[in-house]
Amino acid sequence: MPTIPKDDKLADIKKKFEVTAFRLTQERSDFLLPQIIDFVQQKKWINLRPEYQRRLVWDATKRSAFIESLLLNVPIPTLFLFERELSRYEVMDGQQRINAVVEFYSNKYALKRLENWTELNGFKYEDLPEVLQRGLDRRRLSATVVVLDSAKSAKSSSKTENDVRKMVFERLNTGGQHLNPQELRNCLYEGEFNNLLVRLAKKSRFRQIWGIVPQNSQPSEVDSEIDEADATDSDLGGNKLYSRMIDCEIVLRFFAFLNAKELRGSVKSILDNCMERNSAITKAAAATLEKQFDSRLKLAHDIFGDHTFRYKNSAGQYKISRPLYDAVMVAIDSLWDRRADLLKHKAAVVKSVDALLSRSTSFAIIVGRPNTVAAIQKRISLLRKAIDRACM
Repeated sequence: MPTIPKDDKLADIKKKFEVTAFRLTQERSDFLLPQIIDFVQQKKWINLRPEYQRRLVWDATKRSAFIESLLLNVPIPTLFLFERELSRYEVMDGQQRINAVVEFYSNKYALKRLENWTELNGFKYEDLPEVLQRGLDRRRLSATVVVLDSAKSAKSSSKTENDVRKMVFERLNTGGQHLNPQELRNCLYEGEFNNLLVRLAKKSRFRQIWGIVPQNSQPSEVDSEIDEADATDSDLGGNKLYSRMIDCEIVLRFFAFLNAKELRGSVKSILDNCMERNSAITKAAAATLEKQFDSRLKLAHDIFGDHTFRYKNSAGQYKISRPLYDAVMVAIDSLWDRRADLLKHKAAVVKSVDALLSRSTSFAIIVGRPNTVAAIQKRISLLRKAIDRACM
């Protein structure tokens, strides 16, 4: 293989640097806590939850520790904001900190497990002595504001503003917990389809089936037009399906596996491709997909009840299975024209599926989680045949 002359290689490197370097400027600002509250409440200054951010996962203990740090006046990590328009920002790094301040000032949680200010455990903002309230009002959060020179960047790079801000976000977060594949999809494929996944994952029936509910939550009696489960981010922060957006990926799997022609490559690429194909759909198209998912999930629940997407392990306990969910949901969709028969013979359907799962070879394919296209196709085929036979 011929070698590239050193001078030519250095010239190529220089050219690439000139073409790809982002035209960014950074400005340093300090915000008093009351200013931050004002910015968020106005909903004009700071977009606290841009689409590529993670869900809120700080519990009351972590938020309390942060408030205690402010009271102690210890150094706080710098926020990173992206100025999308003049004096309009979105939070690239620091949403947990900002949310801790906003909710404390709104008296939405009481301080707990403080180590230095133990006297304040159980206190909300409104309970603090006035001198401490004034002290907090004088505290500041420093922020680095990132501004993209769009005119210069348009000449030097093919990257759009969205590409740049999301890349900056990713690089800012490489020191902490890395984004998982669905969090990355949430970052890269904004739009009606991504919003649909989030919306479907919040509905009561879905959350009840997958156990994504607060301990004191009760199932909703609403069916296809299910209201969102009554739970906040902080209530669900300990649920890994929710906090890492796995619930959205579970919803995505249904749409990704529906079309057999799209089942090629790795499972990750199948899910990625589904997001990309649907990234520009309209609200009307999203509404159609929403009805499709809701109706199939409702039918599955009507047939299998409390054991929806669950198998019985060797100890006689029912365990939920994502591969079983894939197969049941897609099989039901393929038999949708026979939904009346499925309901009429639901006892036979349950018996047929249980018999299928009792066979070791079938169990290994359906629940054993082989992560290949062939396995996905096989488990869907097995479930479809088992459900179809039960209705004959």
